[in-house]
Amino acid sequence: MAHAPDPWIRILNGSDAETFHALRLHGLRSAPEAFGSSYEEERELGIEEIRRRLDDRPNAVFGAFADGVLVGMAGFAMSTKVKQRHKGLLWGVFVDNDWRGHNLGKRLTETVIDYAHLHVDTLHATVMAANISARTLYLGLGFTVFGLEKDALRVDGQSYDDELLRLDLR
Repeated sequence: MAHAPDPWIRILNGSDAETFHALRLHGLRSAPEAFGSSYEEERELGIEEIRRRLDDRPNAVFGAFADGVLVGMAGFAMSTKVKQRHKGLLWGVFVDNDWRGHNLGKRLTETVIDYAHLHVDTLHATVMAANISARTLYLGLGFTVFGLEKDALRVDGQSYDDELLRLDLR
């Protein structure tokens, strides 16, 4: 597949709901062990609920576009609890298979980190311990491991461990 020279990244909003949902479902179906959510749960979400979530600031989802097509995404969520508002979460990082190896995962994650600096002191993430490429990316961007959750996810009867990551933004 021929690639656009430089995909661009922007924050998604409610008008991107259908495109976002399609890529999210693709990611959940193609790499179910990489996400806490499941395809079956997320396909049931109504498009109006997805629009509302995409417009709910300071939370944000960033999308990478190539030739106008959404090919990658990464989310930021801030805790709603008063005592935890200093913490944010990096979630849902996914790049379509055709665009892997083009630094999009790194660019999307850096975009979330830059955005998180404006809102929180600490950014958390979870990575499947066996996902070497994602683990290497996050550790290379300064995240540190602060815990291991054994048997964090079960997909089709197989157990997966998650590493809990933290990035100090102060």
